[in-house]
Amino acid sequence: MNRGVVLCFLAVVLVSFGLLGFAGERVPHEAIVITNDYEFTPENGVCSGSGTLDDPYVISGWVIDAGYDEYAIRIHRTTRSFVIRDVEISGASKSAIYLSYVHNASVEDCVLIGNWVGITLNFCRFSRVAGCLISDSTDGIHAYFSSNNVFFGNRFEKNDTSIWLDACDKNELRNNYVSSSHMGLYLNLGSEENLVLRNAFVDNLHHAHADDPNLWDDGAAGNYWEGFETLDRDEDGIWDDPHRINSQGDQDNFPLVEHPLVPTPEPATCST
Repeated sequence: MNRGVVLCFLAVVLVSFGLLGFAGERVPHEAIVITNDYEFTPENGVCSGSGTLDDPYVISGWVIDAGYDEYAIRIHRTTRSFVIRDVEISGASKSAIYLSYVHNASVEDCVLIGNWVGITLNFCRFSRVAGCLISDSTDGIHAYFSSNNVFFGNRFEKNDTSIWLDACDKNELRNNYVSSSHMGLYLNLGSEENLVLRNAFVDNLHHAHADDPNLWDDGAAGNYWEGFETLDRDEDGIWDDPHRINSQGDQDNFPLVEHPLVPTPEPATCST
């Protein structure tokens, strides 16, 4: 039995006994490189799935110390659906997860700490990044020429730029927690019509910048911007004045007073 099959079998056993799910209990694996549809194999960390939308290939349960490798997981020019789930990666000199010319991909519940870039998307469509922790990187997510993707429920901490979209249109960024970054969200090179909704921007030097028009609310609610306060006269949880993104009129028209991911400050009291 080859090494890849053994590692996949071990991961399945650990999952069956409920032992996976914490960083110390994932199984070590070397860097994974997949450059065509025929390389979704056990040797490349694929433990299940047939590559369809209903049954995607699954890469799950690994811990990869990239060391001096440029990428920990690199998937390029494939046509099959796949999920990268519950993987911990550190030390990649270029990108922990690099996806290029793929579609219908999903990155879920991964922990990416101390990489140059957490996740790179290059010419990717209809893909999803959800539930990941990405921290201590130059860029948390950096996407190029990628559209119709969803970034949902991720946590970004201590990155130079947490989310950077270059020439990317019609993506959705929802319910992400973006904190302790030099730049929280940067949209440039013609990135337009991206929906930025119900995210929390906390303790960033610059919360967000956009060169071109994007959508910062859905007509009823927008995002939470720490440090932005005006009045909420009707106490509906929405500040009465918009939060300006840039000087060309891009703005969040319904900035949130509170966010479920941000603790409510304790009320002031008089000491006795």
